[in-house]
Amino acid sequence: MAQEFQIAGMHCGGCVNRVAKALRNLDAGVTVTLDPPRATFSQDATVPVEAVNAALAKIGDYRATVAA
Repeated sequence: MAQEFQIAGMHCGGCVNRVAKALRNLDAGVTVTLDPPRATFSQDATVPVEAVNAALAKIGDYRATVAA
């Protein structure tokens, strides 16, 4: 099952591109969408939310939480 995280702080396509670029370092197959504001990692990736937030903290005021 793919991992999904809600991403707070994304407001435009530029945000989506910045977030996707940062998260590709964790999983080259990550998909980031604005509506809903979400990052979906590939099924074979196991990425802890702490690693996602560490990557996001380097690029701006974004915050990930595990999607319900």
